[in-house]
Amino acid sequence: MGVGAASHEANEMRRQSGPEGASAPVGTDESRLFAWVEQVCGGRILSSAQTSGGNRARSWAIDVADAGGQVKEVFLRYGPPRPPGVEPYTIHREAQVYRAIATLPIRAPRLIAEHPDIEAILTDRATGIAEFRRLKDPVVKQSIAREVMADLARLHAHPVDGVALSGGGSGPRIRDHVRAELAIWRAMYDETGRPDGLLDLAFRWLDDNIPDPDGPVVLVHGDAGPGNFLFEDGRLTALIDWELAHLGDPMEDLAWFSMRCVMEPVPDFAASLKDYGLAGGTPVSRNRILYHRVLVSTRVVVIRHRNVTGEPAHAIVSNALNRRLLVEALSDASGVSVNWPKPIEAEPTDREALYSRILDDLRDVVVARSTDGQVIAKAKNAAKVLKYLEAWDRIGEQVDTLESDALVRLMPSARDLTLEAARTSLAQAVRSGQVPFGEALDFFAGKAARDAQLATGASGGIAHRHYPKLALEHEDDR
Repeated sequence: MGVGAASHEANEMRRQSGPEGASAPVGTDESRLFAWVEQVCGGRILSSAQTSGGNRARSWAIDVADAGGQVKEVFLRYGPPRPPGVEPYTIHREAQVYRAIATLPIRAPRLIAEHPDIEAILTDRATGIAEFRRLKDPVVKQSIAREVMADLARLHAHPVDGVALSGGGSGPRIRDHVRAELAIWRAMYDETGRPDGLLDLAFRWLDDNIPDPDGPVVLVHGDAGPGNFLFEDGRLTALIDWELAHLGDPMEDLAWFSMRCVMEPVPDFAASLKDYGLAGGTPVSRNRILYHRVLVSTRVVVIRHRNVTGEPAHAIVSNALNRRLLVEALSDASGVSVNWPKPIEAEPTDREALYSRILDDLRDVVVARSTDGQVIAKAKNAAKVLKYLEAWDRIGEQVDTLESDALVRLMPSARDLTLEAARTSLAQAVRSGQVPFGEALDFFAGKAARDAQLATGASGGIAHRHYPKLALEHEDDR
């Protein structure tokens, strides 16, 4: 889902072909699914390829030949069984979204079938790749972004009467649906049973500042932007990854677009907003985009908070980036400035040469001499973790000391608590409104800055990225 979900691009496929060119997925449900695909398509599977990525769902690009020899290119998405929980975003719900957009003049995969028992859907297979960063020509990149904005404008212009999605809100106003989304994501956070003061602060602000515009409720993609669309030969081919779609505020999709531009920027974000308006999009509201940047960042931090078993390198980089972005989004939307501390200065440790030697070996020996993609990926991830550990070895003690001192200044009662207990106590105090918003935000800015410094080596170029600026000549700020 969002931020790293699987996409349709063929070049990212991991081939798993068997003797006849196709291999059934491993597992009882998955084996049944391949038989179901053949039944639905009325043919025989020629080849299959499991796509990379995807934290929860598994996906396959499949070629099926019918009795006349015609080949149909389809895409299978499967959600393995998971324990019951509050999260409503299932594959069956995704099928509801595909039915809602089936007749719209937008570029998106079309639903072929939904499995009656298993969490699985079959769609046609869009062509193209999703890695926007591969494009080097800024003119082409801006042109593709313009096409994305045009499709979002068409999506937002479509009446939503009769559209009902599982777990969604109800009501005639945008505010009703934003409140429903907040309830979903707060429940997903609370389900972890692990307090997080920054999330509590974000939800507190979001609850107190829900926008209430007069415009119509629309269907929003819910994760729009670079990485979640495909392109080929300089043209947009499909908007993908619709699992977070819901009824709500069109400005949310523009906020998502700006979030995804942090990772894979468009050359001119302001021009993209103008393109959205020229394509007939809803009048752009800077204030509402700023609000939804907070909501978007909160969602991403909740996802990371829930995913405690993911790839360590990804967790290090994602936590550092997205928690800093959430603080920045809160500051921008609230108008409350924060004091970002200067980087911690420290001398290299005696182990600096050891870290450097291992990193050199990973780069110059393991990666350079391997042709196995999984080995290369694992070596690069190990290098990121090692860079983080090197930074912790150098400044980790100061990071903890500075956080402990800041906690005591904020809550004198934390003086006799362990660092972990003090963090929990702060989260409870923030949630109950006992800590002034500005003071809490300033504390989390300091923590985010120190955590970001620890992750700088692992983060590479994104360590210093920010949301694109919102400078609009004309806007509707209702």
